[in-house]
Amino acid sequence: MRRPAFPTRPPEGPTTDQMLPAGRWLRLQPHILLFAGFAIGASSGTLVEFYAPNHPLTFQFLTWVIRPVEQVFLSVLFLLIAPLLFSAIVSGLSRIRGNAGMPGLLATTLAYMLAVSAAAALIGLAMANLFRPGDGIPPEVGQQLVSPHVPPLAVNLMNLVPSYRSVNGWILAMVILSFAIGMALPLLRKQSGNLLLAACEQLFAIGMRIVTLVTRFAPVAVACFMFDMTVMFGWHLLIYLSAYVVVVIAALALQIVITFFIVVWMRGDLAPSTFLRSVQEAALIAFSTSSSNATLPTALKVAEIDLGLPGRVVRPVLGLGTVSNQSGTAIYIAVTVLFVGQFFGMDLSLDRQALVFAIATLAGMGTMGVPAGALPAVATVLALTGLPPEGIGLVIGVDRLLDMFRTLVNVVGDLAISVAISRESVVSPREVSSGDTAIASHDLP
Repeated sequence: MRRPAFPTRPPEGPTTDQMLPAGRWLRLQPHILLFAGFAIGASSGTLVEFYAPNHPLTFQFLTWVIRPVEQVFLSVLFLLIAPLLFSAIVSGLSRIRGNAGMPGLLATTLAYMLAVSAAAALIGLAMANLFRPGDGIPPEVGQQLVSPHVPPLAVNLMNLVPSYRSVNGWILAMVILSFAIGMALPLLRKQSGNLLLAACEQLFAIGMRIVTLVTRFAPVAVACFMFDMTVMFGWHLLIYLSAYVVVVIAALALQIVITFFIVVWMRGDLAPSTFLRSVQEAALIAFSTSSSNATLPTALKVAEIDLGLPGRVVRPVLGLGTVSNQSGTAIYIAVTVLFVGQFFGMDLSLDRQALVFAIATLAGMGTMGVPAGALPAVATVLALTGLPPEGIGLVIGVDRLLDMFRTLVNVVGDLAISVAISRESVVSPREVSSGDTAIASHDLP
């Protein structure tokens, strides 16, 4: 069996032998199956969309076969988010001895996320200014794409703040609650603290076992997601929006190749090729579901098993990353706003672009980690910069496709930051070597 990609001690919870009992070829098999499901779903969906897009059997097949599989898969993943998020953050923070390194860990994590988000916004602005994708769309085509039904600015501003009734709202609440409990754990009595920590460890172990079982069915779910997307989306819009789509995807690729590789290689001392091989399972799940939240269980598994990162670091980092690290969204907002301005012949001045940079950077640290979560932010930035908010209708047709790519970047960014922080001095050797047992008796009053 190949050694973990990250040269650390074995991860907490279930061991690699327990969760992946076969040899190296079996470790590679899930990735091969995921790629096969992706190819089969995309190719078959393209054929159906080309030859029989409006056939009654197509809609019946989507309604009774494809979408139920998608809903079951997503439902199981979303059900795992709450227990895994809570147990991961609490157990991870408690393993930083006496919480002495916790403030440094949180500060370092937020600093990385802010830097990554700012780099993403810069890349997006640079690519949009360099290639100007909005100049080549015929006006008559653009007018057909623009939707007149756009919420007013006040509604969009409200949508920038996650409602506690929304998916992102309760996840944010769960993250805050988990951090509060993890920080207060050393203040509990010794017996109570050890019981809570042991319960969190057992809950995390059970959740990871369920994730391992669920991911066996991931190739089928990926095939269904791709079939549904290609049948309903169609590829004809790409003819008119090809320049815009290419610029967004190229900017997202640069974020991985430049920003994430610097973080992983220079700060995390890990070869970029090894990193990419290790994270491909989480990347494909993120691409298929278009949801950073739904990918959290798989990302935790990849971080601790495939990358071999210490759980005391990656659990709180990935938990925080689900609501505070959306660099793909920052790129999407920056490129889209300039694209709309170019289409309407309203190029933004430097001060307006600085405003776009600031909002895109902040949005990259707090946008909803659910499908289409960036659209309210885009509409708001359009209005704030003096551009027609209805210009968002230009990109709605391809938003689902681009959402898949930017979610992939968001999840890979969380894992890249986890690699770097695992190497930071904030996690001292004493903390790394003493984190596997329950809280020591002198850590609790």
